[in-house]
Order: sequence, then structure tokens, then C-alpha cells
Amino acid sequence: MPHADHSLSYRLSCLGRASTLCLAIGLSALAPLHQAQAEPVFRLQPQTRVKVAIVEWVASTGEYKEWTALNGEYVVSPAGTISVPLVGEVKARDRTPAELAATIADLLKERTGLSKAPETSVEVVRYPMIYVTGLVDRPSELEFRPGMTVMQAVAMAGGRERRTNPAGGYSDMEQIRYTGELNRMELEMMQLAARRARLRAEFTDSTKIEFPQALKAATGAAIQQIVRDESTLFDARVEAMRRQLDSLAELGTLLKNEIDVLDEKTAVQQRQIEIAQDELKGISKLVNDQTVTKSRQTSLERIVAELQSDKLDLQVAAMRAKQKLSETERDAVTLQGQRRTEAGRDLQTTEAAIEDLKLKRSTTLQLLQINGASLSRFADMKAMDLEPLEYWITHGGGTEPAVKVTEATLLVPGDVLDVRSALTAALDKKLLTSVGIEQSQ
Repeated sequence: MPHADHSLSYRLSCLGRASTLCLAIGLSALAPLHQAQAEPVFRLQPQTRVKVAIVEWVASTGEYKEWTALNGEYVVSPAGTISVPLVGEVKARDRTPAELAATIADLLKERTGLSKAPETSVEVVRYPMIYVTGLVDRPSELEFRPGMTVMQAVAMAGGRERRTNPAGGYSDMEQIRYTGELNRMELEMMQLAARRARLRAEFTDSTKIEFPQALKAATGAAIQQIVRDESTLFDARVEAMRRQLDSLAELGTLLKNEIDVLDEKTAVQQRQIEIAQDELKGISKLVNDQTVTKSRQTSLERIVAELQSDKLDLQVAAMRAKQKLSETERDAVTLQGQRRTEAGRDLQTTEAAIEDLKLKRSTTLQLLQINGASLSRFADMKAMDLEPLEYWITHGGGTEPAVKVTEATLLVPGDVLDVRSALTAALDKKLLTSVGIEQSQ
């Protein structure tokens, strides 16, 4: 903190220069204590956008110096941290802005070797989102605010759902559209499930596809055609792989036979060399005894040299054949590895597509539950306008069980607020039965 003697001059200097940063610090020093106590304590959560302002009191000039390289806005990462230059990753989750500011100041003091920590402030610029769904006029995501209650969130979402068009024409069209989308998604889900089964069989080098029981038991022509298509593709790919491996195996057999022949020819060549060398030794003695001429010895030496050269050619040819054999065996291993790699990559892509489709199907089903009312259901829904609302909160973005709360309950970032009535569950079940849809467990 700056020295008390500089407090008044600092505030007047800030006002004179109309500096936003100085004004913020000066006003925060003058803020009444009871206001801070009245506001709820907000602890930072992922997706919170904060503004960090850092200044340093320079005693020699009697002014504050802004650390412009570090000042700016930061977003709390899913891991609950922010990355500040010179400091690195700083934990922000579950800390108040003041606690985070103090931590950053202490780390800067430690890293830069300052005698005093620089003045640091952290201000929340944008809070994380909450989500409102159910019997509200505008189901949507809303920016969280400290102290936000269930009733305030419902009001920001347009209040209680207002029902229009007593004839139900718009609702009928919505129901037909959402039902068609769900049927299309179900068919696409079956296609992805069959593809995943085929890719798993290819990845594990299985000889048969193990389709899910839902596909085996399906009687629809479209589903049966999907199973047949994937089975045909699997058989074709297996046959293509088998032919390639057989071709490489045949080539390997030919190379082995060639190597055997070359080895036999080398052995015969060696025997011929030995015979020629023995004859050369005999001729050499006769030359020494002057029984035969020197030209006879020279001729035999030339024959021995040619035989040895031919032997070397045979050995080189055998080495080349062995090298080709090794390459052929390596190609067979590489071919099998490439097949597993491609199947694994396609399997990951298919798994991601299935998860994405599940999310879309769940969203469409919720939209059908909210907007896809038929004429018979519309009358029942109108009766719900007289029923008291119930509020259910799911913490953790939908990963925890829903809990029933009151209008005055405080929300926290990431909450999913579902506005219901006592008749909602019964009517939703009736709607799903009427359109022939069963929600996946």
C-alpha cells in the first residue's frame, strides 16, 4: 500500500488526469465498508472474465507507474487458472478477486525482487453463465450475477411460459418437425453404431462383426440394410487385406527359392574352383620341371579367376534376394499396422460423432417436450397455468442430480434451472408415448 502521506495527493492527481485506473483505485479506497459487506462474496469459477490492473508507487517521482504489459483481461480456464506474464499459471478457482489480486502481487514481488508488492486489483468483467429451461418464455443461458436468485433468473428468461395459438397449429408443426428430426437421428445413430462395430472388428483383427443387440433385433428394412452394407464392406476389406498378404507371401516364397538356387549354384561354383586350383597346382609343377609351357599355366590361372568372379556374382545376387525377402516381410507387417491405424483413427471419429449426435438428440427431445404439444396436450398445458411452479436446480452443468429449491434460492455459476409444474412429468410421458419415442437411458 502507498504511504499515507501520498494518499490525498494521489487522489487529486488521479482526478486531474482523468485516469480510469487511478480513479478506480481511489474510489475503491473511499467506498463505504458496509456496501462491501452487503454484497455476496463471489469466488471465481471457470469461464469468468476478469480485468487485472497493476500499478507501482515510484517514490522518486511521487507518481504511480502502470504495468501496461500485464494489465488487461483474462479468462479463468477450465482448469481454474489464469496465465499472467512474468508470473505464469495462477490458481483462480474458488478465490475472491481480492485474494487473487493479493496472490498476483506477492508473486510479482517475488519474481521481480521489489521491496514492496505492486498495487494489484482484480475486477470481474463477465461472470460465467447459468441456464434456464422448462416452463419459461425464453429458455436460454444467462450471465451470472452475485446474489442472483431463482426468481430473478426466471424473470430474465421472460417469466412463466405464455401460451398462444389455442388452435395448436404452430405447436403441431413444431411437434412434426422435432419428431422427424428425432427419427432421422435415430437412423443415423444406428448407422454409426453399425460402423463402430465394423471398425472395432477391424481394429482387433476379428473375423466377424459383433453388432449391438439393438441392431440384431431390429426388423426394419432400413436397419437390416445398414447391417448388410457394413458386413459387405467388412468382408471386402478383409478379402483385400488377405489378397495383399497372400501376394506378399507368394513373393517371399519365390525369393526363398531363388536364394536356395543361388546357394546351390555357389556351392557348385566353389567345387569347380577347387578342381581348377588343383589342376593349376599340377601344371605349376610341370612348368617348373619345364615339361609344359608357361602359357598353359597362364590359361589355367585365367580360368580360376573367372570362376571366382562368377562365384562373387552369385553371392551378390543371393544377398540382393535376401534383402528383397526382408523388405517383403516388412511390407506385410506394415500393411497390417496401417490397417489397425486407419481403423483406430476412424473409430475415434465415429465415437465422437456418436457423442455429438447423442447431445443433439437430447436437445431436440427437450425442445419437443417444451414446444411440441399436440391439440390434446395443449388443453392440458393450459391447465398447468393454474398450477404452482416448481424449481429444480442441477449443479455442475448437469452432472449432479436435480434438487428442488425455492424462489429465493441463490444460484451459482454453471447451474441449470429447470422450471416445472406438478403436471409436467405426466404430460411429458404422455407426449413421448403419443409420438412413439422412448428416451435412452
